[in-house]
Amino acid sequence: MALSELLFVSVLAVWAWYLLIVHGAALIYAHLKLHRSRQTDGSKTYSDDLPFVSLIKPLLGDDGSLRDNLTTFFQQDYPQEKFEILFCVMDETDPAIEIINQLRKEYPKVQSRLFLGGKCIGVNPKINNMITAFEESQYEFIWICDSSIMVSSDNLLEMVTCLDPGVGIVHQLPFTGSAKSFGAILDKVYFGTQHARVYLVANLLGRNCANGMSWLIRKQALDEIGGLAAFSDFLAEDFFIGKTLWERGWRLVLCSLPALQNRPMASLSVFKGRMVRWTRLRASMMPFPGLLEPLTECLFLGLLGSWAASQLLDCNFYLFFLTHCFIWFLSDLFLLSHIERGEWPSFVLVFLAWLLRETWTTPIFLESLCSQHVAWRGQLFQLHLGGRTIKLQ
Repeated sequence: MALSELLFVSVLAVWAWYLLIVHGAALIYAHLKLHRSRQTDGSKTYSDDLPFVSLIKPLLGDDGSLRDNLTTFFQQDYPQEKFEILFCVMDETDPAIEIINQLRKEYPKVQSRLFLGGKCIGVNPKINNMITAFEESQYEFIWICDSSIMVSSDNLLEMVTCLDPGVGIVHQLPFTGSAKSFGAILDKVYFGTQHARVYLVANLLGRNCANGMSWLIRKQALDEIGGLAAFSDFLAEDFFIGKTLWERGWRLVLCSLPALQNRPMASLSVFKGRMVRWTRLRASMMPFPGLLEPLTECLFLGLLGSWAASQLLDCNFYLFFLTHCFIWFLSDLFLLSHIERGEWPSFVLVFLAWLLRETWTTPIFLESLCSQHVAWRGQLFQLHLGGRTIKLQ
């Protein structure tokens, strides 16, 4: 074997061992961290020092699950005098408004307000929708949570138990609830395997990985960096908010409860579009790590590793490749089992969804390189290096 080939095989072997360590670290951390409440008991006798929290809910339309999702926030097991819900809707004809008004009548003791119209302060439609509510929020902590999230009654209480001194953000691992379609199972497999593995290991190493689907932010810390308005020119505002707070020394802490997305209309096309959009966003924010993404995926790495093993160790290419994929699948399955606490989908469907996701990664990556445009919330944007964005229409 030529020296260049030997060097390539050696680098590949080191990278493979690194990914093996990542798999193991994610499994151990998921076992130790997730679904392990920090609450000392199940009593409803609240501590006097529980913080005041303003929940900001940016909403757009009704996908059929909105009422069920919003109801869970009115049912939080938390002192009502220390909690308010601020609903944000851009269009006064939005069907979400009727659902909000119905729930406010059903739960009159829960403090809540509705903000219409927002303000156009940048290109990010989510921040434009939330900014008025953020400016008028009256409490010391801001819980920002997407419309697709459904929570348990102790979700907020569990999050505030993580608010030790120096904590700027308490975030939740994105996951999914019940999966009734193959598209929903595909979502579950993605968020419970590849996404969870990177997310958990980044948090374990103390790196910025905070996702804005559901996070509790210390308002003082956010005000120090310019509030939400300072990030209105980024589509991935959650990444840059987390990065800025982390660089300033604030801690980003993972809650033990995952954030459960409840999307009844999950489909393969929606999943693919979401992955392309997120891949383009990552490439604009972190170009070099983005280009290495295929080397972290099962099939691409398996093909390279099988070739290397056949050259260096005279192993059977196909047998090595199948063994690699089987071990990777088992690792993903164990990780998914640590995150999932609901009803499991069919094992066959989980395997097919896993296989489709792994097969799709390279085509999605290549498609993401073909353009710097992303469509989000009915609008078209152009991405630039560094994450800044221009609205096209």
